Amino acid sequence: MIQSVKVKNLSLSNDNVRKTNRDTDLESLAANIAAQGLLQNLVVTPLKKNGSFTVKAGGRRLRALQLLIKAGTLPADHEVPVMVLEDSDVSIEASLSENFHRVPMNPADECTAFKFFIDKGTSAEDVAKRFGVTTRFFEQRVRLAELAPVVFEALASGTITLGVAQAYAVVNDVDRQARVFEQMGNAYHGNNPDNVRRSLLNGSVKPTDAKARFVGEAAYLEAGGRIERDLFGTDADASWTDGEILDALAATKLETAAAELAVEKGFAFVTPIVATHVPYDVERALHEYHAPARALTETEQARVFELTDANDALGQRLEEELEAESPEALEAEALYEANEAELEKIDASLRVADDETRAQLGTFLYISPDGELRTHARMFSERPIKTVSVGGQPDADDKPDTSGKLSVALMDELATQRTQILAAHVASDPALALDLSIFLMADQIVYSSAYIQYGISVTARPADMPIPKFRDEGSTASNALEDQRQGLDTSWAGYPTMTERFEAFRALDESARGSWIAYATAKAISATLNAADGYRANGFHDHLGRLCNIEVAQWWRPNAENFFGRVKKDMVLDALQDIGGPVLRGRYKDAKKAELAAACATLCSGGGIVEAEVREAALAWLPDAMKFGGIEKAGSSQIHYSFREPVVDNEDEDEDGNGNGPVIDTDTEPSLPAVTYDNFETVEAEVLAKFTEEEATVLAYVEEGLHGAG
Repeated sequence: MIQSVKVKNLSLSNDNVRKTNRDTDLESLAANIAAQGLLQNLVVTPLKKNGSFTVKAGGRRLRALQLLIKAGTLPADHEVPVMVLEDSDVSIEASLSENFHRVPMNPADECTAFKFFIDKGTSAEDVAKRFGVTTRFFEQRVRLAELAPVVFEALASGTITLGVAQAYAVVNDVDRQARVFEQMGNAYHGNNPDNVRRSLLNGSVKPTDAKARFVGEAAYLEAGGRIERDLFGTDADASWTDGEILDALAATKLETAAAELAVEKGFAFVTPIVATHVPYDVERALHEYHAPARALTETEQARVFELTDANDALGQRLEEELEAESPEALEAEALYEANEAELEKIDASLRVADDETRAQLGTFLYISPDGELRTHARMFSERPIKTVSVGGQPDADDKPDTSGKLSVALMDELATQRTQILAAHVASDPALALDLSIFLMADQIVYSSAYIQYGISVTARPADMPIPKFRDEGSTASNALEDQRQGLDTSWAGYPTMTERFEAFRALDESARGSWIAYATAKAISATLNAADGYRANGFHDHLGRLCNIEVAQWWRPNAENFFGRVKKDMVLDALQDIGGPVLRGRYKDAKKAELAAACATLCSGGGIVEAEVREAALAWLPDAMKFGGIEKAGSSQIHYSFREPVVDNEDEDEDGNGNGPVIDTDTEPSLPAVTYDNFETVEAEVLAKFTEEEATVLAYVEEGLHGAG
């Protein structure tokens, strides 16, 4: 029996079979009821209270009606038609039947229906309101209705999923959609949305790209550039498809800025680089210049002391007295920053090249990752600017004349003794020794191509890499090292002598010197891998990596170019098994090598439609060689310790039977006693006794020749 009942007299039955997702998209349903009315009756049974009913089927519709009444869209006494059932068992069956036999509408049918209203001239907002959906949802469905016919037919027939169809809608070009669809039809993993998007957007640029940020959307569109909006993604998922236009705009803008900077600074050149870094080879084709720092004037020195003392006092107040974020604290912080800025300005003024030199200098202008102009921290010249020699040796006129006064043997002996005296003093002054070590390493990096007689064997020449001048331009590590290099303070490097450079280096603050020791040491590390028994294995490097808590996956990810495309197929399949077990491996076992490498790269970058645990494993996966998991093993040859007595084995008895006899290496000849004037003949006899007759003859011949030459 059908009758009208006020909504306020209806309540939800506990017998309704839908227990989950009751409130999903309830607002959309309410909007649809407000626009179309209640198109399907509620199924109810009467309660004992006269005029009240419990809803057995249509609980979501009831909640939507209550939502509309609460919002004031419908009156409080609004009535709706209901079907009244007397039997409770029958009502439960009706509830189950209504929910169980409901078939979701095919997305293609939704798209066609929505497009019908657009073709009639109805606005998107009106249609969305009428059907209780958002305008964005409506526009998404209409976009799908405008797919290339072959793609839309595949959606309608169920050949591709809604997600794949949405991937094709990332561009409006139906011809390109059709071409990619044909290509993907022949590919093993052609129904992967990520692969579809990648093929469609090949050569396009995201709005978050540095060049896009630098140029700006307005300028790009004004120049005729096209942007494909992804209705199924965010604004950041849009694609700028005209790369040539973007590159031309970026180059023009950079060239203009570079010309202005050259005039402003008086540089001979400012080279614009349409990239987020200066390529290694471009930089190395020039000569890096380090301006010698002048001394502070008395006025500047006094001002430096004044500012430093003021900031020390401000820092103490901020730390001990002032409350954070209070007006007094904010004022003190502002003054502190102003003083720091003035100190930096004074420091920068000490290293200004003269006009004649500046006219030979230049630098690079490039784009930062956030789309801002960035000037290279260093200056360069096209030809070497020779100031003075950096040899570190006194001029000939300064050398003491010792010719003919001291024998060679005596000079060697005196030099040794003098060096020992110097070494003893350096060894007793750790601060000086540390500064000296850092300076020598830093100086050898700055003057890596010069021959300088340092007279000290501490060295940190950059290690030879397997691929000279290799740099992975897009990697986090390469960019971090480049940022660290540009941040090094080279104000000391412009002085002509080692003495002046060393004293200027010592005058740097602790942080600046620390940056040099860190960078110099880092550049001295040789190339190694966690390769078992390989010549590149170095367990100590692995130990250092663990000490640094290095998360390699945060710094390097395997892709088709740097790994998967360059190893055997079995190794790629093994990686898939590590990530997702035999099931994932089996899914790709028949794929071609290129497709397999691309699929693995997608997984390891967080893409692909996979379970959450598989995605997590893929994002963490690394080849063993890149892990810091090796353990250092002792070498096969014996290490000789300079500061230790011979190793003693307590289990071997000595002459007294005390078990403290030394271990004798049977492969090593026993050492001979020290030679003195008293035992010379005895030792000589012992030595000669160890030679064969033939060896003794040769030795005698050599001795005779040496004595004759002497």
